[in-house]
Amino acid sequence: MKDIRLSIQIAMIFIGSIVGAGVCSGRELNQFFATYGIAGFMGLILCGTLYIIFSQVIIKITDEYKVSSYDEFVDLVCPKWVARFINVVLTLFLLSSTSIILAGSGSILYQYFHIPHWVGVLIMFILSSFFLLRNTEGLFEVNSIVVPSLIIVMSAIFMAYIKQNPSTIELSYMRLIPRQKTNLLTSTMIYVSFNILTIIGVIVPLTNDIKKPKPIMKGVILGSIMLTLLGLGITFLMLVNPFHSRAYEMPLLAVAMELSPLLQIGMLGIMWLEMFSSQVSNVYSLSYYLKNRFKIEYHKGIFLVVLIAAPFSVIGFSKLVEFLYPMYGILSMVFLIYCLIFIYKKQYKR
Repeated sequence: MKDIRLSIQIAMIFIGSIVGAGVCSGRELNQFFATYGIAGFMGLILCGTLYIIFSQVIIKITDEYKVSSYDEFVDLVCPKWVARFINVVLTLFLLSSTSIILAGSGSILYQYFHIPHWVGVLIMFILSSFFLLRNTEGLFEVNSIVVPSLIIVMSAIFMAYIKQNPSTIELSYMRLIPRQKTNLLTSTMIYVSFNILTIIGVIVPLTNDIKKPKPIMKGVILGSIMLTLLGLGITFLMLVNPFHSRAYEMPLLAVAMELSPLLQIGMLGIMWLEMFSSQVSNVYSLSYYLKNRFKIEYHKGIFLVVLIAAPFSVIGFSKLVEFLYPMYGILSMVFLIYCLIFIYKKQYKR
């Protein structure tokens, strides 16, 4: 019974760590899948399958070699110079994401609820620190709240849309929507590798702390299935509303606005909660990195990460992000290739 509960908790953490404001807004899934028309659904199913395969590789390596943080894992599977470069870019990416989330949380509360920007940043800092200080248990608690809320709100939006527009669910209707892009396989691989490199910051320390690889793997499988279903629903809404992504910064929020004011408020709440969940995952990963690399205590690392990221939430990380995102996507694919090579070499020696 404990293992089943653990698997469900891992599934929640897996979903919460991958789903951020980009996915919730609809923009991310529109860019990577909905723009390929109905074929985008196949890309999402492949994406879910690859999550399971690569996560299994990561969990096995972590358990066998007793790896405790993402930098140690990257050092193990990649050549020295490649590992050093990936670790620098991954650390900067997580730090920049933390900064952007702090800024974004303040912006959402100010724009829609007229709460001063600095108050929004402070709320995010205080709440995330409270859960992070509870270490792995805090990570479980955050995602046990955020992910079920996400599923409920997204399901409500999907069902409300189908109720008002029943013809859009028909296959014949969706086939009429033209493709805007054609390189779906490349897009899927970039999306998978991008998320897997980010998620190792959470999967590795969790596997090392809990030391129960089988229920963790079952949790990842459950999380991947749920994440795929969630992604299919969001991609469908983006596919049948192609003009929203051009007209709105947050196209899924625009869909919710058209359906119901209550769903609009629910969407805003979920976007903030997903920022909060991503913030907790990022700081958790970086704190374990500081603990492993520089012997800084986990609890002290939490505040050090936030102290570094907070000033940039005001100054802005835009230029750094423009530089990091393309590089991060390429390095993510390189990392996954080295993971497969590492496993192949290990099996060959046996």
